[in-house]
Amino acid sequence: MSSPRHTPAFLATTATGLVFAVALLRGLAPFFEPDVWWHLRVGEHILDSHELYGPDPWARFADKPYMATQWLTEAVAAQVYRWTGLGGVLWLRTVAILAMALLVYAACRRLGGRLPAALASGAAVLGASASLNPRPQLVSFVLFALVLHAWLSTVQDLRPRWWLVPVFWLWACCHGLWMFGILLGVVTSLALVPRAVRMGTLRTHLTRSAALHAASVAVVALTPLGPRLLLAPFTVAGNAAGVAEEWAPTPVSNAFAITTVGAIVATAVCWLLRPSRRPMWQYAWLGLAVVLTLSMWRLVPLGAILTAPLLCSGLQGVLTGDREGVTRRERRGLVAGVVAAALVAALACVGPHGRTAFGYPEGMRAIDTALDHAAPHSVVMADFGVSGWLLYAHPELTPAADLRMEAYSPAYLARYLDAGNAKPGWQAFVDGVGARYALVERTSAIGDALAHERGWRTVATSAQFVLMAAPGVGE
Repeated sequence: MSSPRHTPAFLATTATGLVFAVALLRGLAPFFEPDVWWHLRVGEHILDSHELYGPDPWARFADKPYMATQWLTEAVAAQVYRWTGLGGVLWLRTVAILAMALLVYAACRRLGGRLPAALASGAAVLGASASLNPRPQLVSFVLFALVLHAWLSTVQDLRPRWWLVPVFWLWACCHGLWMFGILLGVVTSLALVPRAVRMGTLRTHLTRSAALHAASVAVVALTPLGPRLLLAPFTVAGNAAGVAEEWAPTPVSNAFAITTVGAIVATAVCWLLRPSRRPMWQYAWLGLAVVLTLSMWRLVPLGAILTAPLLCSGLQGVLTGDREGVTRRERRGLVAGVVAAALVAALACVGPHGRTAFGYPEGMRAIDTALDHAAPHSVVMADFGVSGWLLYAHPELTPAADLRMEAYSPAYLARYLDAGNAKPGWQAFVDGVGARYALVERTSAIGDALAHERGWRTVATSAQFVLMAAPGVGE
């Protein structure tokens, strides 16, 4: 039998450095994210009013009170924005991506050497890349990777990690994907049942696991929003599924989904090339990664993170090199590198780049100025995508609907979207909400219909949008 090959230290170090360089560059890259603006507006409202649930000050046509399910991340981002401007929000995004990359790499190192860990964590960062924008969901990706660590420890000794309970309390205050962290735990617990049977500890394993999962769910109900938070993700999903692309099944042509599916396939190929008796939980995780990746576009990052340690293990078997132990020097180097990257990001974010990385919407100065002269509480028939910016830049106005879809009834949202496409009944909708302005794309059906059938005039334009006013308004 040939002796194991040694992975050159320079190659492993270079590959690891590239992973965190990519994470840094992804964090500082310009982005076109419409949701960031309404998150900042909600965060500022929370800071000023200390209200998380109640009548919405901007959603006149909502049929239920608005619940700030992501209140902690929104309040933190809004406070940082008040202190530092947009650059601070960009820095938060970069730090979150670096933290995610560090946790994924550390998880990979538990199953493989430095080079396989770098390759697998790099694939995870690339697979998640499209969703790495300054939104609360970034915290979900970081915490999902942290939960992954907990269960990697449990699969070694069958002991539950009770520190997950406060983690889920924190997660529930930040974003709604906490349920997939609990799902990962349930799947892992079930996959460990055969091992518990062999060890004669089945009853203990099931009791402890059930208690951990129950406590994790219970603390979600103990957040400031109370038990209503348990059902909130389902309400959001019900309204968003037919509206937002990220809630739809993952498109097979998406490059980032292809990257994640490629990592899943590569893992399976590595397992076939070096067949061995693998623990049941690894097969369960790979199956869950497939489900997460293909079921919904917004879950692709979770699939990418979950696949990474499995891919690392598979690559380790194919490379047949020595699996280096994690040394204190490696830990210190990783932490120092991430801290240095965060400092570099801070220097970049305080400069002009921090103010220009927000690429959506662009060139709105003329429209912004024109809206300054609109009467307070005027209803604006706004394009769905730009409604978040409208909430932030002009909270004194009232959008006919906005991106916080859970506040509106499905029937109302359907009528709003049909009106935006100038489908039959659009006139009745515009009249019913009392719209006096329209902020829509230059080539939109509703803009053309308002101009030619209702005589609305153009007030201001940008490269993408046009602001229109009803006859007699502002003249």
